[in-house]
Amino acid sequence: MGVGRYRQIGFLAALAISGCAPRSPSAAVVKSAWSDDGFVGRRFVTDHFEINSTLTDAEFEAALPAFVEAAYRRYEATLPTAGGPEHRLTMYVFGTRSEWERFTRRRFPARAAVYSRIRSGGFTEGDTSVSFFMNRSATLATLAHEGWHQYVGSRFTFAIPAWLNEGLACCHEAVEYAGRQPTFDPSHNTFRINSLREAVQTGRLLSLGRIIDTDAGEIISQEHSGVTQVYYAQAWVLVTFLRHGGGGRYAKDFDRLLSDIADGTFPVRLSAAKLSGGDRGDVTVGSAVFEAYFGHKAEDLADEYRDHLMRVTGL
Repeated sequence: MGVGRYRQIGFLAALAISGCAPRSPSAAVVKSAWSDDGFVGRRFVTDHFEINSTLTDAEFEAALPAFVEAAYRRYEATLPTAGGPEHRLTMYVFGTRSEWERFTRRRFPARAAVYSRIRSGGFTEGDTSVSFFMNRSATLATLAHEGWHQYVGSRFTFAIPAWLNEGLACCHEAVEYAGRQPTFDPSHNTFRINSLREAVQTGRLLSLGRIIDTDAGEIISQEHSGVTQVYYAQAWVLVTFLRHGGGGRYAKDFDRLLSDIADGTFPVRLSAAKLSGGDRGDVTVGSAVFEAYFGHKAEDLADEYRDHLMRVTGL
């Protein structure tokens, strides 16, 4: 994932008001020293996360346990499931990109070459995320994004469509502090909006069909950071379109998609959709899901999607 400068109101003020860091009333945090394969830092254990950090910004680091727990509550509200994970989700947050690169090469050698193309942010494998510090707001956005992938990886044994997974992850990036607790508002994701504006102005928008059928890993592997940012931004605006665009006529189908994922019936519906499209050899998972839940091929909604995108960008 790549991130840039995010709008974030009152984060430093919230830290100052609390005297150290905003905390959730129910968050129990255990802090200890952490060392691993030459890395030395601190470990924070919360209800749902284990955070291993080499951050040098102590004030920011102290705020992370409450922040990730607030993000987790948001994930549960977005995609509630029965029960919970059997173990905590592991986050590695490095103070520098060089530390992040070294750790990635050692711990994830098979994918290190691909991950090294990530210029800002981090990545998630399974229910473990590995990120590095950029600035406070961009790092919070990264952790909220990757935390979503960790949540999904820990809760579901089946894959969900890449466009939906990435779009929902981006919906958790816009973070504001109006007081002691963070607020997540997808409509204020200014970095993704700016990426969309630039893509429109330079003629680099991807087709809706490509967004639906492409995996984020494929985009990153191509080493085109600009295309990567456009993909994420368009996945984000696609989710906002299905939730709020088109006069609201896709919202019910979108909610049914999330409900089927949450209760585990999604793979059955997906299998049926792929079988029904079996006479078309080119049907993909992304397309099958789109047609099964929204009753349209991607090209049928391309104009509506673009109109929504243009309204979001204000162009």
